[in-house]
Amino acid sequence: MASNLSREKLLFYAAAGGLGGLAAWGAAEPFLGIRFVYARDLLLGALIGFFIGAFLACIEAMSVGQWRQALRAIRSGGVIGAFGGALGLLVGEFAFDFLGGFNGRVLGWSVLGILVGLGVGWASRSNARRRNGVVGGLVGGALGGFFYQALTATFPQAFGRAIAIIVLGALIGFFIGLVGELLKRGWLMVVRSQSRNAREGREYPLAKAVTIIGRAEECDIGLFGDKTVQGHHAIIRQEGRVYYISPTGGGQVLVNRQPVAGRHPLKSGDRVEVGGTLFLFRERAQVAQR
Repeated sequence: MASNLSREKLLFYAAAGGLGGLAAWGAAEPFLGIRFVYARDLLLGALIGFFIGAFLACIEAMSVGQWRQALRAIRSGGVIGAFGGALGLLVGEFAFDFLGGFNGRVLGWSVLGILVGLGVGWASRSNARRRNGVVGGLVGGALGGFFYQALTATFPQAFGRAIAIIVLGALIGFFIGLVGELLKRGWLMVVRSQSRNAREGREYPLAKAVTIIGRAEECDIGLFGDKTVQGHHAIIRQEGRVYYISPTGGGQVLVNRQPVAGRHPLKSGDRVEVGGTLFLFRERAQVAQR
């Protein structure tokens, strides 16, 4: 199973979470002089949750120039993340007296991680990604709380907080990506492409009941810059354990070099051509049996 993990995606999500943590620290540090502890926690948690959630939610769309999807993702990931961060730090503050500093930190950052992950999944409108985000955010937030407590106790205050929040974001991002990779069932891998964004080796998880492939920006798999691709060129539907591909919008789809008319079931190893892009379709169950 480990051979099917995309190391690039894991690094991608960890880096996005770490950058979100860095931005959160920069935004929050000037306000940490607030003396009323609950007001300080609300503000700090909201800023940390907002930036980590926004960075993780929008990074995939931004990497391929899907700006409208990126803005929508920033709104959902940032708002849900901000709420989770504020709630998480309040929970941690209340838990501090009952569970101790270490346990309180872990609990508080776990709550933040859960809601940041939910916000990241919510942006994709995929139940599977919401589940992956919640589970990955929980694990990353809990580990992040452990390191936050250790790092802030070891290093000077401002420097310790900076490193701790960056590590927190990176861990949340890494585990959201890892859970998504471990639980993915079907995906398309680019073999070659004339599209400017679908580089060789890139993987597109089929995490929604309906996945749209095309040149339009709102497509789930966008093939931009390839004029042989229609706005909405093909649709992949998941029905139970089977994936079906259908051409749409007048576009032609080839599976193993044969034109597809109507719905066509896909099996692991099929070569799918959409315009100038050749994909390899893979499924977890079939891959695991080999």
